[in-house]
Amino acid sequence: MFKFNSVIKNHLSFIILITLLIAVISVITYKCFQIQTSIGPIWDTYDLLSEAAFLAGQNIGYYDLVRPPFIPFLTSLIFMFEGLSTWPIMLIDGLIFILGSVGIFLLLKLRFDNLTSFLGALLFSTFPIILTFVCSGLTDISSVCISIWAFYFTVLAVKKDSKWFCLSFPVAMISFLTRFASALIILPILFYILINLKDIIRKKDILIGILFSFVLILPVFWFFNVNFGDPFYTFSSFFGSSSRSISELTGTLFFYNPDLLYFVKNMPSFIGPQAIGVVLVIFLGFLVYLLKNIFNKNKSMEKTHNESFKLLLKENKLKFSFLIISVLILIVSLQRVHYLLSEALLFVSLYLLYNLFKPLKFKDLDLDFFIFSWFLVFLIFHSVYVIKDYRYFIYMAPSLTYILMRGFKWTTSLLGIKIKNRNLTHYLFSGFLIILLILSTYTSLPSIEETNKDLKQLNQDSINIGIWLVDHDPNYQTKVIYSDIWPYSGWHLKMNVNKMPQFHDNQVIDVGFKDYNLTTQDMWKYNDKLVSDHADYYISRKTDLTLTNYMPIKQYGTLTLYQRTDELN
Repeated sequence: MFKFNSVIKNHLSFIILITLLIAVISVITYKCFQIQTSIGPIWDTYDLLSEAAFLAGQNIGYYDLVRPPFIPFLTSLIFMFEGLSTWPIMLIDGLIFILGSVGIFLLLKLRFDNLTSFLGALLFSTFPIILTFVCSGLTDISSVCISIWAFYFTVLAVKKDSKWFCLSFPVAMISFLTRFASALIILPILFYILINLKDIIRKKDILIGILFSFVLILPVFWFFNVNFGDPFYTFSSFFGSSSRSISELTGTLFFYNPDLLYFVKNMPSFIGPQAIGVVLVIFLGFLVYLLKNIFNKNKSMEKTHNESFKLLLKENKLKFSFLIISVLILIVSLQRVHYLLSEALLFVSLYLLYNLFKPLKFKDLDLDFFIFSWFLVFLIFHSVYVIKDYRYFIYMAPSLTYILMRGFKWTTSLLGIKIKNRNLTHYLFSGFLIILLILSTYTSLPSIEETNKDLKQLNQDSINIGIWLVDHDPNYQTKVIYSDIWPYSGWHLKMNVNKMPQFHDNQVIDVGFKDYNLTTQDMWKYNDKLVSDHADYYISRKTDLTLTNYMPIKQYGTLTLYQRTDELN
């Protein structure tokens, strides 16, 4: 009892803050769950739902097994008891988000005090880009939140006990099986292990952890082999698509964006005004620091630092030269070579830079480089890949949070007004930002539904047109149906709905075009596709579509149901 009371007393602030964090994030998650269930799933979520139905033994006829299996697997467990519905995948996404918020708090706690860690966790959880997709049923939030725990366990393995590798690598594998793009987290993890290799006593725990992670993926290999005849089919499909060159992707694609600085330019809108406030505080710190150095009459300390740095560069001329060369090659290589080569050049540069600064013995320098490499890995990958979606910034959100808190803590320490060894400035700034984050989040949450009103309408129109078709043709499941929104239609009709490719200017592609204006030749191709495949019905989102052999029989919003004309006679 005495020990228990002692633990409570020594860790009271930690317990209060993590309890408050869970409470606040749980309320935010519940609100997001209500909003997302009202809006309805997005395209990819329907694919994940169909895969979950397949895994639960409740195959609806349509499924896409190339999706990462972890979230569908968890969802299938609920389907076995509750039947098919859309809410379970949103609930799972929300629960993993809560765990991720706790994980980012604990990860920050390895570097910062309780209050800074709490602020950072709340900042990450309330980024506009994060709130937009919490409980959406997509895999982005979940994979990132699981990645956070993989990084946390890796730091514990290096700093505390190498047996934590038995968790860090398997959790990293789960993140990969949640979303394949998360495979890139292995690069900063290996980088962190490399720069601390001498301090890891039981190096065999690294191999044990890797072996444990492969045990997790063996059932997945078996599953893919049974369904595709190739255990690597899904993985090779992903890595093949992520390696496509610019020449293979045209400007007509909706998400085509070759702008290398897309995520940098749009960062303010992704992180929100509160995070920008943190950035301004950091800039204020730099300004004060510069002014202090300019007007500081005692230059001895500054001179000592400058001399130490010059001596460091002088003694490491070769390393510094290699660093400059590798950075220049990295910059030139971006979007010109395979992204993995750019990533390799990044880690050569970071490794050289780390070894240059290591003699200066900065506190937690290895951890700073670890998180910074995490940020740069995903920034480079998503910036280089010419198919861009703003939600991909989610993969940079945790590491950016750490970087912001690093600057924030440095600034408040620099500006600190201390009373009884407590930094009053840090408390005031942190408290103000925490209150601002909570209030702004609750006032901005309703706007998510308003922003996604078109998606909500599409979901409702898809449901309505499905209900109408069931009443119109009781034997609809024996018919051939094509749809522009096949994951929606397949889920609502509980059958295999064929996907309609898009025809535009002699191009055929599965994903959306920027230009939906169809020529007469385009319409002929749609008509010929339906006729050649003996389609009975076609659910279309295209306006002003004229088909020779098909007539519109029902319309809901932007969706039109076409039926073959010889069936109407």
